[in-house]
Amino acid sequence: MIPSDRWVIHSATTSDSETLSKLLDEAKYLHQHLDWLDSSAFLGQDPFLFVYDGSEPIACLASPLNLEKNAWIRVFAVTVKYNPERIWNHVFDAVFKRLEENGCKRVAALVISPWFEPLLLHAGFEEINAVIFFEWLATSQPKPVSAPGTIRGMRSSDIEAIIDLDHRAFSGIWSNPREELLEAFKQATLCTVLEKDQRLLGYQISTASTWGAHLARLAVDPEWQGKGVGNAIVTDLMRQVRKRGYYRLTVNTQEDNTRSHRLYRRLGFMTTGDRYPVLERQLEANRGSKDTLR
Repeated sequence: MIPSDRWVIHSATTSDSETLSKLLDEAKYLHQHLDWLDSSAFLGQDPFLFVYDGSEPIACLASPLNLEKNAWIRVFAVTVKYNPERIWNHVFDAVFKRLEENGCKRVAALVISPWFEPLLLHAGFEEINAVIFFEWLATSQPKPVSAPGTIRGMRSSDIEAIIDLDHRAFSGIWSNPREELLEAFKQATLCTVLEKDQRLLGYQISTASTWGAHLARLAVDPEWQGKGVGNAIVTDLMRQVRKRGYYRLTVNTQEDNTRSHRLYRRLGFMTTGDRYPVLERQLEANRGSKDTLR
């Protein structure tokens, strides 16, 4: 067993991109929850810690704060010779201490790989939700619906209004920082807005690949939720997906977001069976509070 008393923790800086790239390439255990960003985009943000065995980087853990003083575990990587549980126990307390010092309310993790969940549970995380997937197979034309406004392609001039809308539509761990929304717009294949009287009521951003299209972000102005905005935007997207020759459209949402479930099922989406638990650990000062999800 490799002794942990020679392991040293260092904060990552923006100049560590080569070190990070090498570590990720050599990692046997790798958790990445990046949304639209690259792992290197989190370098220089606090906390992002490397673990060194002598001069050799053997692991890293990144969990920077988002808009509302919450954090996701974005990256956790361990190279082949090292035990992920021992590394996790060695570095997580340091990360958690940094989060407390930065005023963090809660830290969450999306369990993509089964090996990661026991480490989280041992560290005091609890399952609070899950992300589930729906899919629509583009074998038939979706039924037309009445839109409470005009649907058009997203423009670069819409960005500020979209960021404002998104921040009002999502809260807590589900809110996205400005830089992530900007990156999402850059990577989008299909992105549309619904506009009424020069006011944006909702938007969607979708990506695409050889296996189909994916609805990556759908947001509706809280004042207009339940009034057909999301229905009109998704139906229009379904038509566009079919017109462009993609054979399916997928979307993920929170397991307890029953409003979204009703919308997607009504439009002909079916659950895929994929389920990824969301675990959370609250800081002591914030115990008892709960995010409002939409």
